[in-house]
Amino acid sequence: MPQITDISPQKKNKNRVNLFLDGKYAFSVSLENILKNKFKIGIELSNDDVTKSTNEESQQKYQDKVINFLSFRPRSEKEIRDYLAKKIAADSSISFSQAQNSSLIEKIFSKLKKYNYIDDVEFARWWLKSRSSSRPKGKNFIKIELIKKGISKQIIENVLKKAPNQLKLAEKAIEKKLNTWHNLPLFEQKRKIYNYLASRGFQQDVIEDIFAKLSKKR
Repeated sequence: MPQITDISPQKKNKNRVNLFLDGKYAFSVSLENILKNKFKIGIELSNDDVTKSTNEESQQKYQDKVINFLSFRPRSEKEIRDYLAKKIAADSSISFSQAQNSSLIEKIFSKLKKYNYIDDVEFARWWLKSRSSSRPKGKNFIKIELIKKGISKQIIENVLKKAPNQLKLAEKAIEKKLNTWHNLPLFEQKRKIYNYLASRGFQQDVIEDIFAKLSKKR
């Protein structure tokens, strides 16, 4: 059986080392797996040991990629699955649909869920909050976005029940626009307001309430 003859730290990644068998480079491994598998110089590795270790490393590599992916903003389960499938497909030269069925994805998901990295309910709540702050969006717009993110119908319905007051959000959304449109004839002003708010997902009754408030001010 091949023997570990050297374990060399990587220059660019301090958390990984290069492992050499019989004087030849074999594979890279994380410090975590070095300790877990009790690898050290002089130990002999069977083919099964090598296969197990490389599989663990492959899983660790993609887990690290997902953690980095999540560091920019929260992600839905679908976003993470698609991200992993794309990475696996590119690395393995297989199709995206083939990569989607990789057992590696399920193994990674099992670990991510264990540590609460994946939670579509929390993601939907975060998405609603972010879409209701700067440049507000209406419920219809947010619902379509969440569907595209793979969020279930039930989760969307429950989260949108707690959406901020839509009339106040609509007023906030057109606040700056009104400064530009205030000299327009009422009909033209209403047309612009309707098109703008409808495009941002606000419902018909909310837009009509906006029109009613504007008419009172005239």
